[in-house]
Amino acid sequence: MPRSALAPTDYSIVKSLHGMSTLGVTAGQIAQKNGSTQAVRDFGTTLVQTHTSGDQQLVAYAKNAGIDPNRMKNEPPPQELAYYLQSVDHLRTLKGKEFDLEFTRTVREAYGETIKQIQTAQPNIADSKLNALLNQRLPILEQNYQTAASLAAQSAAALSNQHPAPLPSPNRIP
Repeated sequence: MPRSALAPTDYSIVKSLHGMSTLGVTAGQIAQKNGSTQAVRDFGTTLVQTHTSGDQQLVAYAKNAGIDPNRMKNEPPPQELAYYLQSVDHLRTLKGKEFDLEFTRTVREAYGETIKQIQTAQPNIADSKLNALLNQRLPILEQNYQTAASLAAQSAAALSNQHPAPLPSPNRIP
């Protein structure tokens, strides 16, 4: 019995986005707890909200397309998620400004990859309803990418101010 009536590319993007949404919610929850600035904690809240909402839409689409969300959830994660699974586990161990920087860089990179994956897949998407859903989600993903990039720059600056460069050693005159 096939996984669904969807074309393989359609199924692949649905499964990948479902996995990324799950990771986005988890990363957001960690940021709410471990973020050292209000901006990072607020962005964590945004991630939880946007990924929860987006995943609900995706799961509703999947059900209508004949995909059993429980089966999809129980399948091994797509290979492209392995790095981000490890990154989220690493984020759990960080605190303070180091957390902020690693979190925002990881999220920025994940959004960049997700956006690229969608844009690459879209010309090959067979189901117009899935394409419409992706077009609806892209502006949200792009906005979150921009926020992550901005926060990553702020976090890098804050961390470099915390650890100033060492002073050069004085010249010694023999």
